[in-house]
Amino acid sequence: MSVSTSGQSNRRERARLKLPAMYTSVLVEPKAENAAAAMSGHAYDISESGVRIELDEPLSVGQPVKLHLGLPGAAEQIDAAADVVWVHEADDDPGPRRMALRFTEFATPADYARLTSYLDIGAARLAA
Repeated sequence: MSVSTSGQSNRRERARLKLPAMYTSVLVEPKAENAAAAMSGHAYDISESGVRIELDEPLSVGQPVKLHLGLPGAAEQIDAAADVVWVHEADDDPGPRRMALRFTEFATPADYARLTSYLDIGAARLAA
């Protein structure tokens, strides 16, 4: 099932940082049995709690995945587990499909630390 986002209020708990999509790579590995192979795409924005991405094929709402994020200017990627929380309807979003993922776990404490540091630096740049 997909969820359209038109008319929804902003329910985000944490501020998000807009990312330059063409320079923000993401590799998604579905966790389910008989799941498709890893898919590459782009990230559009990120926060401590999740990320909005685009892939050529949609995932299913509720589907658990592994993520590998290559953030612009970061020396190392961020690895995390996440669940799909919404997917744009195909009618509203022709072509590659945008979706939101909620982080459920980071591969290591260092991955979480890299994310929070990246967000702090991004927030400081926006404030300057």
